[in-house]
Amino acid sequence: MTTHLLPLAPESLAGLQVRVRREEHGLAAEIFPRLQSSNSQPPRHFPNLVEGPETWSGFDSDDSDKSKVPTIVLNDFGIAEVKKGLQDFYALELDGDEVNQERFPLPSLQSQLDQYALEVHRGGGICIIRGLNPKWFSIEDNIIILLGLAGYIGDQRGVQNSKGDMLSHVTESKSWTVPQDRRHGIHTNSSLPFHTDMGCEILAMQVRDRAEAGGYTCVAPMAVIYNDLMQSNPWVLHALARDNWPIQTSSRNDTPFVLCPLLEYQADRLVISMDPARIGPHPRARNGSIPQLTLEQQEALAELQRVARKHQVRLETQPGDIVFINNLALLHARESYQDSDSSSRHLVRLWLRNTRLGWLIPSSMKMPWDAAFGEKAKKIINRNYPIMPMPEYMECKYSNGTAAFVPDGDSEDDIMDGVSPEDDTQLRSSSGS
Repeated sequence: MTTHLLPLAPESLAGLQVRVRREEHGLAAEIFPRLQSSNSQPPRHFPNLVEGPETWSGFDSDDSDKSKVPTIVLNDFGIAEVKKGLQDFYALELDGDEVNQERFPLPSLQSQLDQYALEVHRGGGICIIRGLNPKWFSIEDNIIILLGLAGYIGDQRGVQNSKGDMLSHVTESKSWTVPQDRRHGIHTNSSLPFHTDMGCEILAMQVRDRAEAGGYTCVAPMAVIYNDLMQSNPWVLHALARDNWPIQTSSRNDTPFVLCPLLEYQADRLVISMDPARIGPHPRARNGSIPQLTLEQQEALAELQRVARKHQVRLETQPGDIVFINNLALLHARESYQDSDSSSRHLVRLWLRNTRLGWLIPSSMKMPWDAAFGEKAKKIINRNYPIMPMPEYMECKYSNGTAAFVPDGDSEDDIMDGVSPEDDTQLRSSSGS
C-alpha cells in the first residue's frame, strides 16, 4: 500500500476556537499549556509508554515499513472466489442482513482474512482489501460483497441511526440543493478533523469512487500520539482522561449530555472515543442545555489535532477498496475535496464488531456503543441496507460534524450517529439482531 505524508492540515475548528479564546483571555491563555505541562507523570493507571504494533507513525517518511498499510491484493483466483461467494449467497434468496461467513463462503481466502482480522484487533489496527473493481458488479452486488468480506473482519454489524440503517453513504451528491452548512459533515466536501465514530468498534469503508482532487482519508494511531504527548505535553493526556467531557447523548428521552473521559486505559489497551462534533454544545442546541468546553479542554483538543496531523498517514485508496480501521485505536480525518462532472467521491460505511476478538468497551464509553451494538440497538426491529443516497437531501436540524449526529429534542428519531439521507431502494430485513 502506497502511503504519503501530508503537510499540516488547515487549522481545525477546535484550534480556531482556542485562538479566539486566547485573544479574549490574553497572556493567561497563552501560558496556560506551559503551566499545565509541569506534570510529567501519566494519568493514574496509564503507562509511561505504550508499546506494541500500534505505535507506527507516518512522521518519519524514510521509514516506509512503519507507514505501510497491510493490503490484500486479490489475484484472479481470489476475485473468482468472491464472485462464487456472491452467487452462493444469491442462491439462498435471503435478505442482505443475513449475509455472514457461512452464507458467503470464501474457503481459500478465509485464512488470510482471519489474519487480517487479527491485524486490525491485535496489530497495527488497519488493513485494506483491494482488487474488486466496482464497475464489474451491480450496485446491489457491491453491497453484498462489502457485507460478505466485512463479515470475516467483524461478524456483527452496528446500527447507524434510529431508522435501522446499517450502512451510510459518505458522499456529496450533485443533485442535493440543501446548503452545505445545513448538512451532516459526511455529506459535504469539507475537511473533517481527526475523530472516531463514537460507538463503533471497527470502521469499514468501501470506496465506490474517488474525488477529482483531494478527499484522502488520513489515519493516526492513538498510541503514538500518546507517546508523543507524554514527552511534549502530558497535561493533554490528563485532560483527555478526566471524566468531565460533556458528550451529547443519543436519545431525546435521556439527559442532553453525559460526562465521560475521551481516553481510557483498560486491559492493557489505550482506548479513544472522541468526536469534536459530539463534545460540548451543538451549535443548534438549546441555550445552556450542554456545558461549554473549558479553556483547558479546548487547548487539549487543539493539541490532539496537531499531534495527530504530525503522525498521520494518507491512504491512497482505489475504487473497490475496502478499508478496515480499528476505531478504538486509530483516529481518522478527511481532506477537503473537489469532484468533477465525471467523478463523485463516494464511500459506503459499515460499523462492525468482532465477537471473538473485540476489545472490552470501558463502562464510561458504553453510551454510544449501546446505541450501535447494545440493548438500545436491539430494540430496533427493521434493519435497512440502502444501496444509494436519496436524490433529494432531507435536511436535519442537527447536521453538522464528522460522524456524530444527535437529533433535535422534539424529533421522533431518538438515536444517534451517522443519520444519512438514503434511497428507499435497499436490501431490507425485518429481523432483529
